[in-house]
Amino acid sequence: MGKSVVVATSGGVDSAVTALLLKEAGYEVACVTFRLHDGEPGSRSCCSPDTVLFARDTAHRLGLPHFTLNLKELFQQRVMKDFVGLYAEGRTPNPCVSCNAHVKFHAAAFLADRLGFEHVATGHYARVGEGPTLAKAVDESKDQTYVLWPVPQRLLARTILPLGDYRKTRVREIAESEGLAVANTPESQDICFIPDGNYRRFVRKSVDPEPGEVVDSGGKVLGRHAGIVDFTVGQRRGIGVSAPTPLYVTEVRPQSKQVVVGRRKELEVREVRVGGMNWFLDPSEAYSVQVRYNSSPGACEVRKGENGEWIARLEQPAMGVAAGQSAVFYTEDGLRVVGGGVVAGKSA
Repeated sequence: MGKSVVVATSGGVDSAVTALLLKEAGYEVACVTFRLHDGEPGSRSCCSPDTVLFARDTAHRLGLPHFTLNLKELFQQRVMKDFVGLYAEGRTPNPCVSCNAHVKFHAAAFLADRLGFEHVATGHYARVGEGPTLAKAVDESKDQTYVLWPVPQRLLARTILPLGDYRKTRVREIAESEGLAVANTPESQDICFIPDGNYRRFVRKSVDPEPGEVVDSGGKVLGRHAGIVDFTVGQRRGIGVSAPTPLYVTEVRPQSKQVVVGRRKELEVREVRVGGMNWFLDPSEAYSVQVRYNSSPGACEVRKGENGEWIARLEQPAMGVAAGQSAVFYTEDGLRVVGGGVVAGKSA
């Protein structure tokens, strides 16, 4: 096994401690930060210009070389543009998944190859298990296996994830004990290129959505909306329709520009179609599936469907499953990732 590693650093405490731990473990460490977007002046969002400088300063304080890769064009095409396009199609994408699939790990491996280094590492809370496959972090409250499923197995085989064995409180303690300025930096936001969290406004800068109808499951028109980009399955607020009982978005129909709403019961899904699979283990080992970022895995049965898709039959119905989100399958013990893919929709 090689003792050299390129660590992807973002200017935060997790990646800084990752580099520190690997240095102390005897690895030859080089740090790299990716310039992904312009951000806003003073912004500390992941991979913005300011965090690039902060990450470089931290690396140098650790006595480590630091590189910067300008990946703005790639990030614009494979993450930001896809994010806008999928919302315009009525889907609900996760840009962190797209970044891990197309940008971050490939770029780190590219630099490692140029330097003649063996491994790559990130500050994600997850572990690399036998297979190799992804395994959940010790600190399950911080586990990030849900957004790491698209990492190709060939890259995972050379990936080190040191923080999978640590709790976040311990990571901050290590940073404080080493006098790192990043010890108490706040948690990074969900969407790094949308610092104010207003994804609707961000999408509307690139597309000019057309208005349409808000209907119930029977097709009855209940109102009008200003564009399907303002809606996602499971949404309750901002629908613009009054009713005696709470209404939720149950479906977004881009072709007819209709937003379908109904009662909470209508959000229940028993079967989910999943495409674009990345399997680490045999699909027969899939015991449970997580279909939303902030949800817990639920027991399921998996079978192969049509057109390369897979069908997950859920033991208990899931609420508000939206096309474009990730579906990640776990083993019976709940610790290892069997594989993951993108939700294509409900099964007919």
